[in-house]
Amino acid sequence: MKMLATMVTSLVLAMGLALLGSGEELPPFDLTGTWAVMQVTSDIVVYPFVGQRTRTTTLILHVEMGQSGSNVTMAEIHCLVDTDDGTNMVVTEIPEAFLRSLGVVERTATLQATVDGWWFVEPWPTEVHGASLADPVNDPLPTTADDPRVFDQDGDGNPGITVRVTILGLISGEVYAVQRLSKLLEGKVVTPDLIRGLITWTNEQVTIGASNPFLNTSGDAEIDPVRERSYFVAIRVPPETTCDDLKESWRALFGR
Repeated sequence: MKMLATMVTSLVLAMGLALLGSGEELPPFDLTGTWAVMQVTSDIVVYPFVGQRTRTTTLILHVEMGQSGSNVTMAEIHCLVDTDDGTNMVVTEIPEAFLRSLGVVERTATLQATVDGWWFVEPWPTEVHGASLADPVNDPLPTTADDPRVFDQDGDGNPGITVRVTILGLISGEVYAVQRLSKLLEGKVVTPDLIRGLITWTNEQVTIGASNPFLNTSGDAEIDPVRERSYFVAIRVPPETTCDDLKESWRALFGR
């Protein structure tokens, strides 16, 4: 019995030393639960008849997180998109049909220990909206509506994705486009209920048609060089929270 006890003790010590030697540190918190996530992206746009403006796009997501060690899984639902075109002369609206077409998006993130605390890192794979590409990263986007790779993503009878635009209160209509988008979210876990960080992103969009010929232009846009203007905030919310709840309360929740 004494020999057996000695063997067990030695095994436990060996396992402990192996864990210490691995250098792996596990997060002292659990992000599992329901979250509201606000993603704000900023770019510089040249609008027809208006000129250059800074556009701010706010995306509100309902996210169910699950954590296992340093790995986080997420089931994301796109609740709303709010676009500030930087001028009251332009109004852009993303119809809900497009958001519904995205369904529930599964993503993964990792938690990384740093000298400044724990960081949340979520890389988005490249997404193409309104077109099906064999190589989503490298294939050129379609430039015409009759390209066989174009499809009606939002199911409204028009090619690609539909965006409603009004300029100067006089020119209005629908713009049909295809888009390639990627993001990298890197933020600090401030508390087990709050994550804040910056977004590194790319966005390529091509207009393939419009209901109004004055809107049938892709225009020029580039990512805002001020990195701090593209950021995200994630806040834990009660498990019964829905997308409809976030549509009503997101400004108060995120202090907007």
